[in-house]
Amino acid sequence: MAGPAAGYRPRVSAEPRPAVAAPDDGPVAAAVHGLAEAGGEIVGDVVDATREAAEAVKRQGETVAEAAQQAMEVTAQAAEVAETHTAVSTGARVGFFLDGLLHALMGWAGLQLVWLGRSSSTADESGALIGIAHSLGGRAVLWVAFAGFVVVAVWNLARGITGRHCRTRMKRFEHAADGIAYATVAWSAAAFAVGAGQTSRQSTVGMTRTMLALPGGVLLVVGTGLAVVGVGAFSIWSGVSRDFLVDLATRPGRVVVAVGILGFVARGIVYGVVGALFVAAAWTHDVHQATGIDGALHVMQGVPGGEAMLTVLSVGLIAFGIYLMTRARHLLA
Repeated sequence: MAGPAAGYRPRVSAEPRPAVAAPDDGPVAAAVHGLAEAGGEIVGDVVDATREAAEAVKRQGETVAEAAQQAMEVTAQAAEVAETHTAVSTGARVGFFLDGLLHALMGWAGLQLVWLGRSSSTADESGALIGIAHSLGGRAVLWVAFAGFVVVAVWNLARGITGRHCRTRMKRFEHAADGIAYATVAWSAAAFAVGAGQTSRQSTVGMTRTMLALPGGVLLVVGTGLAVVGVGAFSIWSGVSRDFLVDLATRPGRVVVAVGILGFVARGIVYGVVGALFVAAAWTHDVHQATGIDGALHVMQGVPGGEAMLTVLSVGLIAFGIYLMTRARHLLA
């Protein structure tokens, strides 16, 4: 079949096609348009409200930050006044001297374990406080110790806040930690003064039992033990590096330096064993493993060569007590 001839054009009808009626969507379009406008207004309101809320939070944050800054400034000023006040310095000297006495009594109890196989009191701060309480006028001495330890706690916390005479942040942290430690010793002194004190062994066992009963208690006890080991390691470093000399207003003689080195190293070793006992208590779930300094000294007594080690460490605790008494005299106020 032949195709169309060249140049052929199809005929196009000149008659117009009938128009297709558009659907009557006027009401629907109006409704959609109205919903769009309403939605736009709602979104705009939400955006505006969000912006206003964000601005309000920002203003509130600035107010809180300003108040916190003012509080920090006031605290720093109060800490500086407290740290440099003559009464506080005098009270801190009393507290350091009495803490030296406690450590000397702890060392003496340790020597009794070696020489007699027993001691008249537990070889820790609570045992020393009990010994003082049972002596003539002991309760009055304990109240003096309470006041002294409170002042030492305030003095250390103030120095941690102000950073005065602190060459590093670690030194500030050390003062803050010492402040907390002295606050606990002050609490113990007051408890024994009123006849309601507990031995360190009892309180440590009770604290360990409470922590193990908590969710994640094993990790909490292990963390506590590692923290105590860290304190012990820092004490050993302070002794070996002679960092403790920066806390004295004047450089003492060679004898006092040697006493300080022995004291800090011995205390560090004892704290290391105390921390290890916490870890052992967590590992075995036996709270009676965590027995504090007295338990640590008893543990060391039972190992091979333990009596010689216990003798050295007990002498070291006495040496640390002598250093604290020296610090009371040469306090860097």
